[in-house]
Amino acid sequence: KVIGMMKEFSKTRYGVDALKVEVPVNMKYVEGYGIDEAIYTKSEAAAFFKEQAESTPLPYVFLSAGVTSELFQETLHFAKHAGSTFNGVLCGRATWADGIKHYVLDGKEAAIEWMNTQGRANIESLNTVLKETATPIDFNRF
Repeated sequence: KVIGMMKEFSKTRYGVDALKVEVPVNMKYVEGYGIDEAIYTKSEAAAFFKEQAESTPLPYVFLSAGVTSELFQETLHFAKHAGSTFNGVLCGRATWADGIKHYVLDGKEAAIEWMNTQGRANIESLNTVLKETATPIDFNRF
């Protein structure tokens, strides 16, 4: 579905400058990535990432969709190796969601400590992954 919507909203009549989209497959169902029974082989999943990249001339960023920080970063590497040309991410829960349990179980100070340590490490690690995987936007194309 996301690939079809990318094609649609890439039409000039919408005046869209950039897209924020989900990855084309739920990586929890790709062989070797999830705990559940695989629905997609790695080859099938890679083909969806490639098709997604070819579906739009616009810059696009991936949403984290609430997966873990680790799985999101693995997904970005997978996407890059599959031929994805994504330009960055718009992510929230993948970086801070685990901090909620610290707030609930141990209070505000524990949550602040988690954000200042593990939350920060998640962002710094994500930045490193993005330097390795994201495609810079060529503004001369527009």
